[in-house]
Amino acid sequence: MAESRLTALPESTLLTLADTCLLWGHRLSEWCGHGPVLEEDIALTNTALDLIGQARALLQLVALRRGDEVTEDALAYFREPEAFCNLMMVALPNGDYALTMARSMLLAAWFVPVWDSLAQGTDRPLANIAADAVKESRVQLRHASDWVLRFGDGTDESRRRIESALVSLWPYCDELLATTVDGTDQAERNASWRASIQATFDAATLSMPALPDAATNLLTATASASRLTLLAEMQSLARQHPGASW
Repeated sequence: MAESRLTALPESTLLTLADTCLLWGHRLSEWCGHGPVLEEDIALTNTALDLIGQARALLQLVALRRGDEVTEDALAYFREPEAFCNLMMVALPNGDYALTMARSMLLAAWFVPVWDSLAQGTDRPLANIAADAVKESRVQLRHASDWVLRFGDGTDESRRRIESALVSLWPYCDELLATTVDGTDQAERNASWRASIQATFDAATLSMPALPDAATNLLTATASASRLTLLAEMQSLARQHPGASW
């Protein structure tokens, strides 16, 4: 027990990862029954389940370390929105399929080096979670990158959609790259992210979009408003029936 306390990473890192996975998984679950083809409907549902599974494992770890009868459900359903530590990008509405695939690629390319690094870390319970999560994130990255390639190297309309999606998402990448994840090397992680994204852009003959002029507080306000709506829906049933078991 003494060793685990010495090597355990800060709770803030666990919550950043957990909340990002939870909200992104919820967003992807909104595609269930609405995918462009049946195979994609199933693929996105499976990805959503992977992300929610990662969030559960991390929230269980936070609850275990807090003690005092804290549970994963309490952390997911009864924290207020301002207590969530998610990356802003995941709270945004889904938009069209090009936007969803672009966002999936950007996030998975970030998660792969994060999980890979944490899987080799000294926080062993977290390392065990990360060892499974990195495999799932690699599948997500391959799937999303294939779609970005199809959009970019397809018709004029598909190319217009993916370029529009990247322009709208790109400002949120600043926060993604600046986020501190204890137990990882930020410079190496970001270099891996850029290399992965650049390889897909090159194959799709897409250019790295320029950052538009946008105030950070405006981006934060937009994402915060989206998070309020998302959490109101996600938490509504548990809050209407607190203490219920299913």
